[in-house]
Amino acid sequence: MRLSIVFLLLTMHCTTVGFHEDSIRETMDFGQMREIKVCTLSENGIEAEEIESLFSAWNEELKLYSLRAIYVDQGKMERPGFTGFDILSFLYTVPLTKECDRILYLKGRQWKDLLYEFFTLGIFAGIGIKLEMQGAVETHTNTRGYIKAKYISTLQLLFTSPKSTLVHEGYHLLGCGHQLFMQACYEDIQKLKSISAQPDVEAGFFPSRTTTDNRFLRRVDVNGVFYKKD
Repeated sequence: MRLSIVFLLLTMHCTTVGFHEDSIRETMDFGQMREIKVCTLSENGIEAEEIESLFSAWNEELKLYSLRAIYVDQGKMERPGFTGFDILSFLYTVPLTKECDRILYLKGRQWKDLLYEFFTLGIFAGIGIKLEMQGAVETHTNTRGYIKAKYISTLQLLFTSPKSTLVHEGYHLLGCGHQLFMQACYEDIQKLKSISAQPDVEAGFFPSRTTTDNRFLRRVDVNGVFYKKD
């Protein structure tokens, strides 16, 4: 039984930030409805209907906290490298502009992904751990991240899906970390919404908060983390 639980956690860690605790969440006040403007770049091959479906699933989750993600199309862009590190490194160079609160890149699929999938399947068959990352959010400001929006095999869908990956990374974009149960995440979101109502927050900006409680109330502060003056 214990080994089964460990295996479950190993295979689920990329698709969950914890198990919901409805009885706790339903006693919490998340305040008024707020919008988060998510500037979204997508790889060629990802259709508008797919993006709409992704955001619809994410917003179903966000309704629990009186939040709504607004899709802001930033157009198509070739993938800036093969690895997640390459993608995040590129996203560090993309500034938050006045129409953006968060930045998201939707990764598609290429023939290289198919080869890598075969490789990871071999690792999975050998030791039972799936190495492929389905998405990530940077932890300097928790304002930008990416997800894999196209899956190659049905085996991948046994573990996760583009929708569940976006929901997962969406929690990181709200400052949540990883935990077994979600009470701490509920409290993090409640704090962030409280911060968003403060008078010193930039007008029209939904602020960010990291897992170490670094707070960003203005876009210029977020951009300053990645653009240091000489």
